[in-house]
Amino acid sequence: MPFFHQSKPRWLTIASAVLLGASCVTDAYVIPRQINSSQLLNSYDYVIVGGGTAGLTVADRLTEDPETKVLVLEAADWGNMSENLKVSFLTRTGAFTDLLWPGLQSVPQPGLNGRTGNVFIAKQVGGGASVNAMMNMRGSAEDYDRWASLFGSEAQQGTADWSWDGILPFFKKGLHFTEPPPELTDNFDSVKYDASYWGDSSEIYAGWPRFYYPGVKPLVEAFKEIDGVEFPADSGAGKPGVFWFPTLMDPRTVTRSYAGTGHYLNVNATRPNYHLLLNTQARKLILDDKLCATGVEFPLGNNSFVTVTAKKEVLLAAGAIHTPQLLQLSGIGPKSLLEAGGIDVLVDLPGVGQNFQDHSSLSTMNITLSKLTEMHPNPNDLVEGNDFKTWADEVWAANKTGPYSIALTNLAGWLPFTAVSDRAEELATKLEQQDFASLLPTDAASTVVAGFEAQMKILAAQMRSKDTAFTRMQLIADHGSQGPVAMQSFSRGTININTTDPWNTEPVIDYRALSNPLEADFFVESIKFLRRYNFNTSLATQFDPVEYAPGPDVTSDEDLKAYIAGAMSPTDYHPVGTASMMPLNLGGVVDQTLRVYGVKNLRVVDASVMPMVPSANTCQPTYALAEKAAEIIKQGV
Repeated sequence: MPFFHQSKPRWLTIASAVLLGASCVTDAYVIPRQINSSQLLNSYDYVIVGGGTAGLTVADRLTEDPETKVLVLEAADWGNMSENLKVSFLTRTGAFTDLLWPGLQSVPQPGLNGRTGNVFIAKQVGGGASVNAMMNMRGSAEDYDRWASLFGSEAQQGTADWSWDGILPFFKKGLHFTEPPPELTDNFDSVKYDASYWGDSSEIYAGWPRFYYPGVKPLVEAFKEIDGVEFPADSGAGKPGVFWFPTLMDPRTVTRSYAGTGHYLNVNATRPNYHLLLNTQARKLILDDKLCATGVEFPLGNNSFVTVTAKKEVLLAAGAIHTPQLLQLSGIGPKSLLEAGGIDVLVDLPGVGQNFQDHSSLSTMNITLSKLTEMHPNPNDLVEGNDFKTWADEVWAANKTGPYSIALTNLAGWLPFTAVSDRAEELATKLEQQDFASLLPTDAASTVVAGFEAQMKILAAQMRSKDTAFTRMQLIADHGSQGPVAMQSFSRGTININTTDPWNTEPVIDYRALSNPLEADFFVESIKFLRRYNFNTSLATQFDPVEYAPGPDVTSDEDLKAYIAGAMSPTDYHPVGTASMMPLNLGGVVDQTLRVYGVKNLRVVDASVMPMVPSANTCQPTYALAEKAAEIIKQGV
């Protein structure tokens, strides 16, 4: 008899087996520990600005040496820990916006019919990893090879090698992998994994749900009917395709595993050299007359400011929105911008705040497989009075198994453009031949233009490759595939201080969405692919697909682009690139050792340095980047 069955007796049999076979687990409630202002030291070896995913990872690794004293300045507090730790979005009661930096919006976007875009970034300890959907993947190997290739013959080897081979050991170090349970492997032959791509020493866990809905099976099978779609051996193999991936979840407690728990709470009790100061937003960096970073200034009390000294280095991990703002407020950035804001120019560094990227999304595109809900159980069965809901509540209360162990999804397609469109060569050539300066702000420095040109030429080569993911399609058991998300970025935005009041306002955030016309071309082709996936495969005969948006009558490229302008989101909440790791002559902000050009003893260690966004949700790449940054710092590279 199959594992999944609609009848109550079968569910109760499953429940009994799970109750007997699983170990007893309890809710993981933790008690945050941190210093208060009276416990501050005058100086530390390292001062880290930002207690998010990257900042806490680096702090954890540096304080493994008991002689190294580290202070982390975090603008927020812990938030609601009981809500943070919940895996299933169905069991949460708090408002998502309570976890975010308040009031952040982009400027109106001409390419989106003047719409503004919400800017969702976490404002609590642990950063984005404390609020995200816990989707856990790495992207394509070619994503990281291009980071190194931007440095050409100057690309480093060893610890500062940012190619796939250079960063893979830090992907392994960054997470503690656990194998998928038999509830998945015995019931879904599409679940593949290869433990050789993973490690098991981190306090950040990659776990799996103990249940999944059968409705995803035909969604996977339909991809087998499409040329060019692969099924990699593991989500961490660096290959695009259709695959299962683990959740950023501790399987021992079935709770969110993130930097706040794994890189602070689980280690801090035994480390008096690891200080975390909450509700403290850095105001500016302190540089001496030799342009050496010596400390960080921050407010303390009523209208007073305190400076803490860094004896070795200041490390920025404030995120892709606030890291460039802090650099600019400290006199490091584009000269004309700083002068307009009345900021003393210490280092004219044109790339600071430029090269802003995210994954743009058309997730509101809606083709629903209307008969998919006839496969039971499915998420729609989780309603009061339904036997499946009763069973789900029982097994979750008993041992944290069942459907509430699912976060958002563990299955998606990450597809190369060669599989999505037969226009890959045509559009790659079009991309290579663009007037690159015309696609950037009119005041963009020539070095920034040169960097954008170099990136687009690399991206054109990847459009022709079967080994780089371009389109993401999440697979949902009661619906089908969600709309396409662009896993590569064609347009470039900016994060700049508000020159009218730089000290008391948030930065000006401009996605510059659809400023590169290739972005619209990409979505046109992705819409057409999603239609083929639903209407030209076995899904059409089995599940009666119905297109609600943009609608079956919207067929011409012109009409599709009009729909895209009205529906696209410029963000999938993965901002990167605003302090990019590139050569100085390409508009770079940091070198391959993450040192800020023109400043001594200052590095950036967060996703701001990613020169091109990887084809993955950026949480796991940020852990790997931070692990690598910590090793670079410890080795004195």
